[in-house]
Amino acid sequence: MANVLGIDFGGTKILVGVIDTDSGEVRSSAKKRTVVEHGHGVALAHLQAAVREALEAANVTARDISAVGIGIAGQVDSTKNELTRAPNLPQELLGKVIVEAVQHEVEPAATMFNDVAAAAAGEAAFGAGRGHPDFVCVFVGTGIGGAIYRNGEPYLGATNTAGELGHMVIDFNGRICGCGGRGHLEAYASRSAMVRTILAAMKQGRKSTLFELVPNPNPDDAAHVPIRSKALKGALDAGDELVREMLDDGARFLAAGLASIVNFYNPPRIVLGGGLVDAVDYFFSRTAELVPREALRVPAGDLKVVKAKLGDFSGIVGAAVLAGQRALATA
Repeated sequence: MANVLGIDFGGTKILVGVIDTDSGEVRSSAKKRTVVEHGHGVALAHLQAAVREALEAANVTARDISAVGIGIAGQVDSTKNELTRAPNLPQELLGKVIVEAVQHEVEPAATMFNDVAAAAAGEAAFGAGRGHPDFVCVFVGTGIGGAIYRNGEPYLGATNTAGELGHMVIDFNGRICGCGGRGHLEAYASRSAMVRTILAAMKQGRKSTLFELVPNPNPDDAAHVPIRSKALKGALDAGDELVREMLDDGARFLAAGLASIVNFYNPPRIVLGGGLVDAVDYFFSRTAELVPREALRVPAGDLKVVKAKLGDFSGIVGAAVLAGQRALATA
């Protein structure tokens, strides 16, 4: 049994697990809020606490861990093992800050990867990509990230940043994205984008069950309101018309972006995952329904749009798989 520590460090949550990379079994997991609004020091403290809790829950010590992988919501310089750009995280977390925080808790050196590259590796090894050498992976949550698998291997591109599908331009005069660009897909179809639009509609007088969570909606402070994927699902299940309308809009935008990928790259399979897709079946099914309608007929003909099988664990399993592979390659 290979005990590898997998970490998924996102804009709203930190998930840590002890993974048996021979079978893909998640032996234990611990989750914390990132709470970046309270400063990067709090986020790092939560990360370290989650590492300790995951080790304790698996009944292993730091010395029992053979490798450590960190999936991070941003661009990673793999040669320097550094976070270079992260629109949805505090800039104080750039560089080796997160890696160094983990090193206080475990023995092996931690290796950092882009979070969706890690999730795609998890799906390739044990999930919806297993047995499928060619697929595109797209995860929707605080932002939108992507990864490409070709001939059974991740395609990284000239600068190791291939797969930034959330930053496709779908309206060059459109909304400002968190990265500073304009009209990017992430600014329309991510959970945070939909929450911002919902808050704006609530502020203008639209009725919503979400008033129980946000009595004074402020669309300019969407990152700090307690509307996560499960809250959107609850509102949808309660018959909230505003939430259904905004989820439908988000699905249409996402489908348009994915249709562009289908037309350009002609993948046989798209794996959709992330917190919003995992929590809200309607959002996934609506997107999957619309993609072949928006894409060209021939490339859409044999396309399969499927949901990630590992759910919330895609990132930690994939980070562990990649870290284990890196450890074996350098041994």
